[in-house]
Amino acid sequence: MAFPTTFSGWISYIRNWIGADEYSDAQIGQFLDLGTTRLNNDLASYPMEKLFHHTILAPDHEQPIDLVMTIPDFNKIRLVAVQGIGSLDVAALNEYVDKAQDLNHTDYTPQLYNIDHGQLFIWPWPAENAVVDIYYYEMVPPLSPTVNANTFSRKHPDLLLHAASLEAAAYMVEDERIPVWESKYAAGVIVANGNVSKIKMGSTPLKRQITGLS
Repeated sequence: MAFPTTFSGWISYIRNWIGADEYSDAQIGQFLDLGTTRLNNDLASYPMEKLFHHTILAPDHEQPIDLVMTIPDFNKIRLVAVQGIGSLDVAALNEYVDKAQDLNHTDYTPQLYNIDHGQLFIWPWPAENAVVDIYYYEMVPPLSPTVNANTFSRKHPDLLLHAASLEAAAYMVEDERIPVWESKYAAGVIVANGNVSKIKMGSTPLKRQITGLS
C-alpha cells in the first residue's frame, strides 16, 4: 500500500496504523504536527538542503545577518561561503571576537563565521556587494488542509509515520509496538543523516572545519 499524498490521506493512514478509532481528526493532526516538529529537530538530510544567496548591501555592511528574518524557512546551518573566496571555517564566538580585535591578523579576506542567537557573523566582514552563499537545512512546514505534501511526506514518509506514531504513544498504554517504532525511527534518522556525508557538490565534498573552543 502506497503512502498517502494528501493531508486527509495521512490522517486516515496514521489512524489505521496505530489502530485507534477513538482519536478525532484534530488529534491525529496534532500527532502529525508534533511528528513534523520532531523530524525538523532530528533530521539534517539531503532532501532538506537548500541554498540562499545573500548580497551585502551598503546599509547592512559590517552587520550580522539575521538568518530567520532573511531566510523564511531557515532551520539549521550547513555551510557558509563567500562567492569568489570559497567556504569559511566555523569558529567559536570567543575566537571570532579575539580575531575581530586583531585587524593585523588578516588581509581582510573573510575567513570565519559564527552563529549566535540566529545571527550570522563573518570575520572579516565581506565587502559591500559581496554575495554570501548560505547552505542550510529547511524548516519543513507541517501538512494541513492547504498543504498536502512536504519534504518529509515525499522523501521520508516512513519516518513521518513513525514520528507521528511516537507522538501518539503518550496516549497508548503498554502498547508493545512502541519500542519497535522507536527503534525504526532512530535507525531511519541515522541512515537519512548519514547519507549527507556521501553527497557531493561538484567534485568536492562539503566540509566544515571546526576552529577554536566552544
